[in-house]
Amino acid sequence: MNDPEPHDGEREVRDRDRHGSGSFAREHSHPTAKLVPVKGSGLSGSFIRRPVMTVLLTLSVIVAGVATYGKLAVNDLPAVDYPVIQVSCTYPGADPTTMANNIATPLEKQFLQIPGLDIITSTSTQSTTSLTLQFVLSKSIVDAATDVQAAIQRATGRLPIDLPSPPTFTKTNPNDQSVYLLGLMSDTLTAR
Repeated sequence: MNDPEPHDGEREVRDRDRHGSGSFAREHSHPTAKLVPVKGSGLSGSFIRRPVMTVLLTLSVIVAGVATYGKLAVNDLPAVDYPVIQVSCTYPGADPTTMANNIATPLEKQFLQIPGLDIITSTSTQSTTSLTLQFVLSKSIVDAATDVQAAIQRATGRLPIDLPSPPTFTKTNPNDQSVYLLGLMSDTLTAR
């Protein structure tokens, strides 16, 4: 009853379907749809052709970065030499108001004429006046010192006649100032 051999009509239909599906695939297939090896040129070529090497190299750079991250230097202040000049003048017996009016004010008027002056700060105490002049970063400290010397010379005629010595100036770096000041005291040991 079961016929192992299909009838000729059924065989023709199967053959037609088989050949038809093949011709359909041949008609609708793209001749360019095949894998093409990637060819990189220059430096990137070796990384494109060897992806495992690229992954291992990237991982080694990441591991080295993580391992050395804790050893990076951290600076609170940038390593910049600011052109800063400190001017000081003493006038024995003068109170802070006299120092501010007779010493600091004439000096400040002359210093304000210096090109490139960014910040000027003055402090007057008993018998002493201190002025801090900060210049723009583009100004050389040597040029700033020359300008300050000339300004002090111009202000000499406006300072008190009985001033024991003319104002002096020094080049300073605010980054060199101490962060902590320690005071040591003892009941049993000497100052030395």
